[in-house]
Amino acid sequence: MNGDFATNPCRKPGLFTAGSGTQIDTNDVTGVDSAYLPSYIRFSTVSTPADTHLFPHVRQFVFGLLLPILAVGMCLFAAIGCALIPASHRSSSQSSNRPVLPPIQASPEAILLEVFLLERPAEDHLLTTGIWKDIDQIGSLATETRMLLHDNGLRIGNVSSNPPPSVQRLLGRVAEIQDDTTEGSRPVMGFRRYVAPGVETEIPTGIVRDQCEISVREGDRTKSLQYVQAGCVFRMKASRLQEGWVRVDFLPEIHHGGQQTRFTPTENGFLLRGGQEIDVRHGQRFSVTMNVGELILVTSTCDADGTMGDRFFCHTDHGMAKQRVLVVRVIDSGRSSVH
Repeated sequence: MNGDFATNPCRKPGLFTAGSGTQIDTNDVTGVDSAYLPSYIRFSTVSTPADTHLFPHVRQFVFGLLLPILAVGMCLFAAIGCALIPASHRSSSQSSNRPVLPPIQASPEAILLEVFLLERPAEDHLLTTGIWKDIDQIGSLATETRMLLHDNGLRIGNVSSNPPPSVQRLLGRVAEIQDDTTEGSRPVMGFRRYVAPGVETEIPTGIVRDQCEISVREGDRTKSLQYVQAGCVFRMKASRLQEGWVRVDFLPEIHHGGQQTRFTPTENGFLLRGGQEIDVRHGQRFSVTMNVGELILVTSTCDADGTMGDRFFCHTDHGMAKQRVLVVRVIDSGRSSVH
């Protein structure tokens, strides 16, 4: 066959001899009727350079369809991927920082107390005479109890829910004139806590001595007690009397000696407790009745050297004599358990 390139290897590429002997340039078929061409020539003309001007339009059309689809797919993948892969990491990190258990809710019968310690120079006029002229030292305690506590260097005052100016200065609620020998109240410790009625709470005064001697007055007798590594603690217990009224019990204790497990005397007998040895001073316990908003101040008397009040509240800091004041305020008396 004359038109077969395979049978004519010497024929010039791109030329085709028709049956009449006419040579046709297959690279330029614009003037040739395609009906006279063989099928493979007609097929080959689709990809000839003469039609390559159609390819950019086809490519533009195809890309015009694919690009929106690809863009939507990539957005969906990014959204789903970010939601799945990093979210598990974020949720695990957040859950690790979040408490596993919900916070414990206070019982409706719980009593809310605010307790804190203040420290001032021992010779501060507010501690010696200032506040004691404005607060009640008689109505809060029985006469015999107040005298016994005074003999042991302890001073207790009851303050109304609207404190006088001297107490406000002590608490730091109002400014006061300062000089080189005085300084404002410095909080040492404080917390606001719900306590169940009848449940004891320890309040350490924060003063610890390597060796300590305390002169204790009980009735007509005075005895001297020796301690090692002694810390002073008030064991406090609150009880609801009626709506808006609370009774707060204070029991002084001296925690001393090394840490070990031992039997400790309590109201319910001897209990096995770990820690230091505890000298419970039942003879110096006292109770006060308080309305919501009222405060109780507990500190040392002026002439309390060597007494329980002195050891509980007085110490020397950088060569300066300091005195601390325990303040207890009733925030909420709780609700009665009887409906």
